Amino acid sequence: MLYLAEIQKQSKGFMGGVETKLKLIACQRNDDSWSIVNNEFLPVEEANDFGDGALIVVNLGVNRQIQGKIELASQKIVGILKNFSRLLEKTKDQEQEIGQWKESLAIQSEELSRRQLEMETRLEQVEQMEEEFEQFEQQRAQIEAARAETEKLKQEFEAKSAELEGAWAQLQGQQQNLAEQLQQSKVLDPTQATEIKNKLTSLRSFTNVGNSLKSQLDLAAGAIKNQETIWESYSGNLEQYSQSLLTKRQELEANGTELANKKQQIESLIIAIKETEQQLGIEQKSLEVKQELTQFLDLECNSQNQILQMLSGTESDANGNQKIDINQLENMPLPNLEAIVENLKKDLEKVARFVNDQEEELGWQCKAVEELEAKIEQVGEFERLSLEQELADEREAKKMLDQTLVGQRRSLKERHQVLLEHSRVLKRRHGIVDFDFESEIKDIDLEPIKKGLAQQHEKLQQRQQELAAEVAQIEQSIQVLETKLQQQLNQKNDLELAIAKQQEDWQVLNTDVIQLQSQIDFYDQQLKPLEAAKNSLSNEISQMEQLLANYFADDPAKAVEEIEGIINQLTVS
Repeated sequence: MLYLAEIQKQSKGFMGGVETKLKLIACQRNDDSWSIVNNEFLPVEEANDFGDGALIVVNLGVNRQIQGKIELASQKIVGILKNFSRLLEKTKDQEQEIGQWKESLAIQSEELSRRQLEMETRLEQVEQMEEEFEQFEQQRAQIEAARAETEKLKQEFEAKSAELEGAWAQLQGQQQNLAEQLQQSKVLDPTQATEIKNKLTSLRSFTNVGNSLKSQLDLAAGAIKNQETIWESYSGNLEQYSQSLLTKRQELEANGTELANKKQQIESLIIAIKETEQQLGIEQKSLEVKQELTQFLDLECNSQNQILQMLSGTESDANGNQKIDINQLENMPLPNLEAIVENLKKDLEKVARFVNDQEEELGWQCKAVEELEAKIEQVGEFERLSLEQELADEREAKKMLDQTLVGQRRSLKERHQVLLEHSRVLKRRHGIVDFDFESEIKDIDLEPIKKGLAQQHEKLQQRQQELAAEVAQIEQSIQVLETKLQQQLNQKNDLELAIAKQQEDWQVLNTDVIQLQSQIDFYDQQLKPLEAAKNSLSNEISQMEQLLANYFADDPAKAVEEIEGIINQLTVS
């Protein structure tokens, strides 16, 4: 199982040796997650090359035996941080997607409420149209009844007219015979006179039938007139609805045009807001990177100051936690002391070479960071995003390497102090009073490390000044962009409110137009058949009235009276 551990070194006592232990911090599970290990220490000899406080990753078996090679944990931790960063970004994207779903559901709920209200309005319109349809059906039934009555009267009138025409023709023939007989001074016998009078009586009854037909025809004409009054009322409503529909459609078209213009404005504004947000995000990301770099440089500068002080021997606690028993060294056998000093020299040389290698690697890492920073200053905004992510990874690797070197440098200094004390005791026991440690252990040269640290410290100070100016400029740009973005958001909010209000007005107008169009269509479907039936019935009644007028214009009653007078004259003669 893979473990994350910390190197801890302690002195073994009077022999001057160092005991190396691993403090297990966390272990990796099968699902690539990590769990904390509670204060478990493991003595190892394979980690002597690592400095005190260094973080390493090691693969341990079931019996806590080391399997494989011990490696520095810097790259592993950087990878974990990268995965964690990606997980955070994925979580943020999912939260944003959930927010979009919630917003979509809210919009759908509002749309369903609006459609429900529209359906209720349409239902009320349908109920109203059903009531009007029932009224039209009643009027249609009345017109059909009037038409049937008129048709019946027409048939009776035609039958009576045919009989009347036959009687009238017979009467005219008898009148002509009477006139001829009168001219010939002939007289009628009583039988003929009685027969003619009977015919005249029958003819007089036809005159009364004509009066009855006229009364019934007048009633039918009155009913038709009432229906015409109602029809004119509906026709007036139809004209009013048509005029209102024309006005509403004009208003709807104007509203739709204005609404489309506002939607186009808000689309352009949304694009501008996205561009501003993108620019602001780039500047904020750049500021975040600059601030992180500033903090990192501050820590690096402080760390280098401490290391320079340690290497110069100015720290008050230069001996650290290493406690050396001088009396014990004075009393131990001289060969043993010489062996201890020789072992300490070899151990110090090994650690110094390792630290120098790490310092060289740190130098290359710093150079890579500087090259990326210089490249970022030359590329565009969009390429800068990917390069800044790469720069953050390189800085994280540099930070981890530098933190590892802090413990290794401290361990090197402690080993140097231990060797110095042992060498002084050894020289003193050999009778050498003036001990020149630097010339004695000249093969252990710390000057390149101090010189390199001094150069790095000077570069760090220059970079800190440059970063301070860059941060101030970026903060000013962010303030300008935030003000611009807030103005655009306020304008977008005002436009959204105006569009929402105008959409409501458009919806109301559209509902009115649909309602008016439905009523007009309904009236057209119902009024046209009624109008045709009414006109046909009116024409038939007019024809019947004209026939009756012609009939009464001939005054058949007067003609009957004249014939009766002639018959009486002929009978008397």
